[in-house]
Amino acid sequence: MIIEHGNPEFKSEWFDFIKEDPVHPGISIRRRIIGNRTLFVYVQDDIPQFMICARIGNRIPHNMAEVLNDDGYSSKYDVTYAIFYSIFRLSTCTIKGAGTKAIKALIDHCKQKGINNFYTLSPSPGLKNHFVNKPDEPSIRKYLESWDGPVAKFHLSNGARIHSINFDADYSEQRLNESWGIMINYDYNA
Repeated sequence: MIIEHGNPEFKSEWFDFIKEDPVHPGISIRRRIIGNRTLFVYVQDDIPQFMICARIGNRIPHNMAEVLNDDGYSSKYDVTYAIFYSIFRLSTCTIKGAGTKAIKALIDHCKQKGINNFYTLSPSPGLKNHFVNKPDEPSIRKYLESWDGPVAKFHLSNGARIHSINFDADYSEQRLNESWGIMINYDYNA
């Protein structure tokens, strides 16, 4: 079951899971839940398994600055896109394949709210280890499609496809060290 921040079933102690986020550890809780951004927790057997941070909006962001800015819409669900920018397993996770279940449950949850376009803005943490110099887009695409990188493997094995490769998408030290700031939009609309 997906429980969204703002739902009475969302437990305040779940905010502590933000400390476990390996994707964007520097984004505060407040930045994750204001404007068009929200948190979802996938719960099974009353145990939190995965957390997903999302931006709900009317366009696909291609960099983290766009994720952290709002479209200016007053209603979070007067929109057409859900962009998942951080998806991570929780320390309490006990179920094999919980990530796949979380993605599917989240897409179903969003569809019930009238959202029908699902993308990610995802890192490629092994990119800099794989290439000596900053690669071009065809080389990155080939690398991702080989399922070499753990993030690409996760998304592609869950039915997503590569939508776009975004250069200069994240200037955080972590992302620059991992991938020259390159991030990927995966498309879950197949």
